[in-house]
Amino acid sequence: MFNFSRAFLLFLSLILLAACDSAEKDFMTPKQGEIVIDVNNDEYSLNGNVIGKTITDISNSDDLLILPLDNQLKAMRRAYQKEALRKGISADESNARLHVDENLSYDVFYKVMTSMGISGYLTFQYVIGSNFREPLDMKLPERCSPLSSGINSCTCQRAKLRKQNTELLKECARKFIELFLAIKPNGNGVSYLVGLNESGLIDGQKIYTYENIDDVWKLIEDIRLRRNLQDKEDRNQIIVVLGKDMLVKNLAPVVKKLKIFGYKVNFANFE
Repeated sequence: MFNFSRAFLLFLSLILLAACDSAEKDFMTPKQGEIVIDVNNDEYSLNGNVIGKTITDISNSDDLLILPLDNQLKAMRRAYQKEALRKGISADESNARLHVDENLSYDVFYKVMTSMGISGYLTFQYVIGSNFREPLDMKLPERCSPLSSGINSCTCQRAKLRKQNTELLKECARKFIELFLAIKPNGNGVSYLVGLNESGLIDGQKIYTYENIDDVWKLIEDIRLRRNLQDKEDRNQIIVVLGKDMLVKNLAPVVKKLKIFGYKVNFANFE
Protein backbone atom coordinates (compact mmCIF):
# COMPACT_ATOMS: atom_id res chain seq x y z
CA MET A 1 0.00 0.00 0.00
CA PHE A 2 1.33 3.43 -0.96
CA ASN A 3 2.40 5.49 2.04
CA PHE A 4 1.40 9.11 1.30
CA SER A 5 2.98 10.46 4.50
CA ARG A 6 6.36 8.97 3.71
CA ALA A 7 6.17 10.16 0.10
CA PHE A 8 5.27 13.68 1.22
CA LEU A 9 8.17 13.81 3.69
CA LEU A 10 10.56 12.63 0.97
CA PHE A 11 9.22 15.26 -1.41
CA LEU A 12 9.56 17.97 1.24
CA SER A 13 13.13 16.88 2.01
CA LEU A 14 14.08 17.13 -1.65
CA ILE A 15 12.63 20.66 -1.85
CA LEU A 16 14.53 21.79 1.25
CA LEU A 17 17.74 20.21 -0.02
CA ALA A 18 17.40 22.00 -3.34
CA ALA A 19 16.76 25.30 -1.52
CA CYS A 20 19.87 24.81 0.63
CA ASP A 21 21.99 23.99 -2.42
CA SER A 22 20.70 27.10 -4.17
CA ALA A 23 21.45 29.31 -1.14
CA GLU A 24 24.99 27.92 -0.94
CA LYS A 25 25.59 28.49 -4.64
CA ASP A 26 24.32 32.08 -4.45
CA PHE A 27 26.45 32.85 -1.40
CA MET A 28 29.65 31.25 -2.66
CA THR A 29 29.50 32.55 -6.25
CA PRO A 30 31.05 36.03 -6.55
CA LYS A 31 29.74 38.48 -9.09
CA GLN A 32 31.86 41.23 -10.63
CA GLY A 33 33.41 43.39 -7.92
CA GLU A 34 32.59 40.92 -5.14
CA ILE A 35 34.85 38.79 -2.98
CA VAL A 36 34.07 35.46 -1.32
CA ILE A 37 36.53 34.03 1.19
CA ASP A 38 36.26 30.37 2.14
CA VAL A 39 38.25 28.92 5.04
CA ASN A 40 38.43 25.32 6.23
CA ASN A 41 40.91 23.46 8.40
CA ASP A 42 43.12 22.59 5.43
CA GLU A 43 43.23 25.67 3.21
CA TYR A 44 41.69 29.05 2.50
CA SER A 45 40.62 30.52 -0.81
CA LEU A 46 39.50 33.80 -2.38
CA ASN A 47 36.86 33.64 -5.12
CA GLY A 48 37.56 29.95 -5.58
CA ASN A 49 41.34 30.28 -5.86
CA VAL A 50 43.32 28.62 -3.07
CA ILE A 51 45.75 31.08 -1.46
CA GLY A 52 47.44 29.03 1.24
CA LYS A 53 47.29 26.51 4.06
CA THR A 54 45.27 27.29 7.15
CA ILE A 55 47.70 25.75 9.64
CA THR A 56 50.91 27.32 8.35
CA ASP A 57 49.56 30.74 7.36
CA ILE A 58 46.99 31.31 10.11
CA SER A 59 46.98 28.85 13.02
CA ASN A 60 50.75 28.77 13.52
CA SER A 61 51.23 32.51 12.98
CA ASP A 62 51.38 34.95 15.88
CA ASP A 63 50.39 37.81 13.58
CA LEU A 64 46.74 38.87 13.36
CA LEU A 65 47.28 39.85 9.72
CA ILE A 66 47.24 37.00 7.19
CA LEU A 67 49.75 38.41 4.72
CA PRO A 68 48.92 36.30 1.60
CA LEU A 69 45.22 37.10 2.04
CA ASP A 70 45.93 40.77 2.72
CA ASN A 71 47.98 41.07 -0.48
CA GLN A 72 45.24 39.54 -2.59
CA LEU A 73 42.45 41.57 -0.99
CA LYS A 74 44.25 44.88 -1.38
CA ALA A 75 45.01 44.15 -5.03
CA MET A 76 41.35 43.32 -5.70
CA ARG A 77 40.17 46.38 -3.81
CA ARG A 78 42.48 48.66 -5.80
CA ALA A 79 41.16 47.16 -9.03
CA TYR A 80 37.56 47.61 -7.89
CA GLN A 81 38.13 51.21 -6.82
CA LYS A 82 39.71 51.99 -10.18
CA GLU A 83 36.73 50.47 -11.98
CA ALA A 84 34.26 52.26 -9.69
CA LEU A 85 35.98 55.57 -10.42
CA ARG A 86 35.75 54.89 -14.14
CA LYS A 87 32.02 54.16 -13.84
CA GLY A 88 31.37 57.03 -11.45
CA ILE A 89 29.96 54.87 -8.66
CA SER A 90 30.80 54.65 -4.98
CA ALA A 91 33.82 52.47 -4.23
CA ASP A 92 32.20 51.49 -0.92
CA GLU A 93 29.52 49.43 -2.68
CA SER A 94 31.74 46.37 -3.07
CA ASN A 95 30.30 43.22 -1.54
CA ALA A 96 32.25 40.78 0.60
CA ARG A 97 31.25 37.40 2.00
CA LEU A 98 32.99 34.96 4.30
CA HIS A 99 32.34 31.27 4.84
CA VAL A 100 34.15 29.39 7.59
CA ASP A 101 34.04 25.74 8.54
CA GLU A 102 32.23 25.28 11.86
CA ASN A 103 35.17 23.26 13.19
CA LEU A 104 37.64 26.14 12.83
CA SER A 105 39.07 27.71 15.97
CA TYR A 106 37.93 31.16 17.02
CA ASP A 107 41.53 32.31 16.65
CA VAL A 108 41.50 31.55 12.91
CA PHE A 109 38.08 33.17 12.47
CA TYR A 110 39.23 36.35 14.22
CA LYS A 111 42.43 36.61 12.17
CA VAL A 112 40.49 36.28 8.91
CA MET A 113 38.06 39.03 9.95
CA THR A 114 40.94 41.26 11.07
CA SER A 115 42.68 40.81 7.72
CA MET A 116 39.46 41.70 5.88
CA GLY A 117 39.09 44.86 7.94
CA ILE A 118 42.70 45.97 7.44
CA SER A 119 42.25 45.48 3.70
CA GLY A 120 39.24 47.80 3.71
CA TYR A 121 36.39 45.27 3.76
CA LEU A 122 34.59 46.45 6.89
CA THR A 123 31.06 45.33 5.97
CA PHE A 124 30.31 41.77 4.91
CA GLN A 125 28.09 38.74 5.38
CA TYR A 126 29.38 35.55 6.93
CA VAL A 127 28.26 31.96 7.35
CA ILE A 128 29.53 29.53 9.96
CA GLY A 129 29.05 25.94 8.83
CA SER A 130 26.34 25.00 6.33
CA ASN A 131 23.43 27.35 7.10
CA PHE A 132 23.73 29.46 3.95
CA ARG A 133 20.04 30.40 4.11
CA GLU A 134 20.64 32.63 7.15
CA PRO A 135 23.91 34.54 6.65
CA LEU A 136 24.96 36.89 9.44
CA ASP A 137 25.89 40.54 8.94
CA MET A 138 29.10 42.12 10.14
CA LYS A 139 30.22 45.75 10.25
CA LEU A 140 33.71 46.00 11.67
CA PRO A 141 34.61 49.15 13.60
CA GLU A 142 36.94 51.48 11.75
CA ARG A 143 40.42 51.82 13.16
CA CYS A 144 40.83 54.70 15.54
CA SER A 145 42.49 57.79 14.12
CA PRO A 146 45.04 59.61 16.32
CA LEU A 147 43.30 62.80 15.18
CA SER A 148 39.86 61.80 16.44
CA SER A 149 38.48 64.19 19.03
CA GLY A 150 35.41 64.67 21.17
CA ILE A 151 33.97 61.89 23.30
CA ASN A 152 33.84 58.66 21.32
CA SER A 153 35.10 55.11 21.61
CA CYS A 154 38.52 56.07 20.18
CA THR A 155 39.21 58.97 22.53
CA CYS A 156 37.92 56.91 25.46
CA GLN A 157 40.24 54.03 24.59
CA ARG A 158 43.23 56.38 24.47
CA ALA A 159 42.27 57.97 27.79
CA LYS A 160 42.04 54.54 29.45
CA LEU A 161 45.40 53.42 28.11
CA ARG A 162 47.11 56.57 29.30
CA LYS A 163 45.08 56.77 32.52
CA GLN A 164 45.00 60.51 32.11
CA ASN A 165 42.34 63.19 31.81
CA THR A 166 40.03 62.25 34.66
CA GLU A 167 37.22 64.46 33.38
CA LEU A 168 37.24 62.66 30.03
CA LEU A 169 37.25 59.26 31.78
CA LYS A 170 34.24 60.34 33.85
CA GLU A 171 32.35 61.36 30.75
CA CYS A 172 33.28 58.11 28.98
CA ALA A 173 31.99 56.07 31.92
CA ARG A 174 28.76 58.04 31.86
CA LYS A 175 28.18 57.65 28.12
CA PHE A 176 29.25 54.03 27.49
CA ILE A 177 28.08 50.74 29.00
CA GLU A 178 30.85 48.68 27.28
CA LEU A 179 28.91 45.42 27.31
CA PHE A 180 30.79 42.23 26.48
CA LEU A 181 30.19 38.48 26.55
CA ALA A 182 33.19 36.17 26.89
CA ILE A 183 32.89 32.40 26.53
CA LYS A 184 35.80 30.32 27.75
CA PRO A 185 36.48 26.63 28.40
CA ASN A 186 35.86 25.36 31.91
CA GLY A 187 36.71 21.70 32.34
CA ASN A 188 34.31 19.73 30.15
CA GLY A 189 32.01 22.72 29.75
CA VAL A 190 32.20 26.48 29.34
CA SER A 191 31.86 29.57 31.48
CA TYR A 192 30.08 32.74 30.39
CA LEU A 193 31.36 36.12 31.55
CA VAL A 194 29.17 39.18 31.03
CA GLY A 195 30.81 42.52 31.74
CA LEU A 196 29.39 46.04 31.71
CA ASN A 197 29.70 49.38 33.42
CA GLU A 198 26.26 49.73 34.96
CA SER A 199 27.32 52.30 37.57
CA GLY A 200 28.54 54.98 35.14
CA LEU A 201 31.68 55.48 37.25
CA ILE A 202 35.37 55.25 36.37
CA ASP A 203 36.52 51.63 36.85
CA GLY A 204 32.87 50.74 37.47
CA GLN A 205 32.83 47.64 35.30
CA LYS A 206 31.09 44.65 36.88
CA ILE A 207 31.51 41.07 35.68
CA TYR A 208 28.88 38.35 36.06
CA THR A 209 29.93 34.71 35.69
CA TYR A 210 27.55 31.91 34.74
CA GLU A 211 27.75 28.25 33.85
CA ASN A 212 24.34 28.17 32.12
CA ILE A 213 23.56 30.14 28.95
CA ASP A 214 19.94 30.61 30.04
CA ASP A 215 21.19 32.70 32.97
CA VAL A 216 23.09 34.86 30.49
CA TRP A 217 19.93 35.53 28.49
CA LYS A 218 18.04 36.46 31.66
CA LEU A 219 20.72 39.01 32.52
CA ILE A 220 20.78 40.37 28.96
CA GLU A 221 17.01 40.75 29.02
CA ASP A 222 17.27 42.61 32.32
CA ILE A 223 19.95 44.90 30.89
CA ARG A 224 17.75 45.73 27.91
CA LEU A 225 14.93 46.77 30.25
CA ARG A 226 16.93 48.96 32.64
CA ARG A 227 15.91 52.59 32.20
CA ASN A 228 19.22 53.95 33.48
CA LEU A 229 20.99 52.24 30.57
CA GLN A 230 18.65 53.38 27.80
CA ASP A 231 20.58 56.58 27.10
CA LYS A 232 23.99 54.92 26.73
CA GLU A 233 25.50 55.59 23.32
CA ASP A 234 26.55 51.95 22.90
CA ARG A 235 23.34 50.43 24.35
CA ASN A 236 22.79 48.38 21.17
CA GLN A 237 26.35 47.11 20.87
CA ILE A 238 28.05 44.08 22.40
CA ILE A 239 31.52 42.59 22.08
CA VAL A 240 31.70 38.78 21.94
CA VAL A 241 34.86 36.78 22.41
CA LEU A 242 35.50 33.03 22.56
CA GLY A 243 38.41 31.15 24.01
CA LYS A 244 41.19 31.12 21.43
CA ASP A 245 40.95 27.40 20.63
CA MET A 246 37.17 27.06 20.93
CA LEU A 247 35.33 26.04 17.76
CA VAL A 248 33.28 28.67 15.98
CA LYS A 249 30.24 26.38 15.87
CA ASN A 250 29.71 27.60 19.46
CA LEU A 251 29.45 31.14 18.11
CA ALA A 252 26.57 31.05 15.61
CA PRO A 253 23.66 30.39 18.04
CA VAL A 254 24.96 33.05 20.44
CA VAL A 255 25.18 35.70 17.70
CA LYS A 256 21.68 34.88 16.42
CA LYS A 257 20.22 35.18 19.91
CA LEU A 258 21.94 38.52 20.50
CA LYS A 259 20.57 39.82 17.19
CA ILE A 260 17.06 38.93 18.40
CA PHE A 261 17.74 41.13 21.43
CA GLY A 262 18.64 43.92 18.99
CA TYR A 263 22.42 44.00 19.39
CA LYS A 264 25.06 44.79 16.83
CA VAL A 265 27.71 42.15 17.50
CA ASN A 266 31.45 42.69 17.16
CA PHE A 267 34.30 40.43 18.16
CA ALA A 268 37.49 40.84 20.13
CA ASN A 269 40.74 38.96 20.48
CA PHE A 270 40.89 36.72 23.55
CA GLU A 271 43.97 37.67 25.53
